[in-house]
Amino acid sequence: KKKMNFTDAVILVMGCTSAFSVVICVIVVTIVTLLGLCKHFMYRLATYQVVGALLMNVATGLAFLSYAGLSSRGPTCPVIAFVNVYFTWIKLLLTLGMTVHVFSYVVYRKSLAYLEWFYVAFSVLVPLLFSWVPFVTHTYNLADPNLGCFIDTSRNGIIERYSIYYGPLFLLMILDMVTITGMAIYVKRRSLTHTSSVMSSSLNNPYEAHRQGLLYFSPLLAYPMLFFVIILFPCLLNLLHVLGVQTNKWLTLVMVMLLASAGWIAGAILSAHLCCVRTYMKRETVPFEIEQRTPLVEDSRSER
Repeated sequence: KKKMNFTDAVILVMGCTSAFSVVICVIVVTIVTLLGLCKHFMYRLATYQVVGALLMNVATGLAFLSYAGLSSRGPTCPVIAFVNVYFTWIKLLLTLGMTVHVFSYVVYRKSLAYLEWFYVAFSVLVPLLFSWVPFVTHTYNLADPNLGCFIDTSRNGIIERYSIYYGPLFLLMILDMVTITGMAIYVKRRSLTHTSSVMSSSLNNPYEAHRQGLLYFSPLLAYPMLFFVIILFPCLLNLLHVLGVQTNKWLTLVMVMLLASAGWIAGAILSAHLCCVRTYMKRETVPFEIEQRTPLVEDSRSER
């Protein structure tokens, strides 16, 4: 009987973890839907992140098939490579869009719920403008016997890898992290500014209402931070590969585990978010109605 080597073990871990993540995402999205939470904009933003992670893990699951040699030949391989690039871009744009919504609420105290349709359409359609390019140049291929289906390592393939995938993903996530850091500093300074003020917990108090809103949206920031960590390792490994630096096999295992775990971690964050919100609502001396006090979570239709 052939002994399983390290590469085979990594492939198996990726396939099993991807399948587990997809199942968790489906369960969490179903629960949110059954509880009727999708009528709140904040929960819809969080659900979009879970759906984006679900798509990523569908892509890693298909990649598992190509790694395992089950679909690494013929016309199926370019399709798997395309799905990988396209779904990752959808997740990225959903994450950036959520950051924009939160930034608008934190800095300008304005909800952008009325732009929700544009936010979703932009995230889904814009990646189609460039993710088809490797089809034309025939670089969606079996990138390497140990890497499966992706943009190959030909001259055009290397250019496309860093022009439509790794380069923009890494730069946009750096910009996202800078924005989140700026928001954190802004919130901290505002809280220090108003510390000496006596703020009532009345429903009519704007400072208290905004503070409550900050407490409710804060868990949303976990999603871009998670995605940044997930995308950091593939970018780093590919950069080291281009520079000719030998990478440790355990670093590859960490990268695979993070990519395959995107879904169940996002599902766990949303579940924890729901529990925290429910617990906080029960502790409120004055009943806290999300849709009345926090513009971030208002239904887009009610705003119009």
